[in-house]
Amino acid sequence: MEVSISLFLNWIDVLWIPAAFFIVHKNQRIKAILFILACMFSLRLQAEMIQLTGFTTGFMGILDGDVFRRGLIFYGICIALYLVLSYYSPHTKGAIYMAASLSIFFMAFVGSTLLMVL
Repeated sequence: MEVSISLFLNWIDVLWIPAAFFIVHKNQRIKAILFILACMFSLRLQAEMIQLTGFTTGFMGILDGDVFRRGLIFYGICIALYLVLSYYSPHTKGAIYMAASLSIFFMAFVGSTLLMVL
């Protein structure tokens, strides 16, 4: 039972994919799902790189708790922000939408890196 709960919590961000499918507009679905997959991949990559160095609570040790959980919370907030902004911008052109997606992705990446290091 404990293993299944741990497995569920490690992959809870997968639930953003069906949410994105229903929240964003039809012409934005593929880009939104790719954004979420990129966030999931980079979160796991960042957390694994920090944990492989032996610092499971971050390099500075200021915050208690696992770096993966901190990154998961921060990426979840950024994905929620992205989905809300996507919902309220239905007529955005493709290039502008991609630029906004990249901006939010880099904000999430840098912010989660700083939060994981603490």
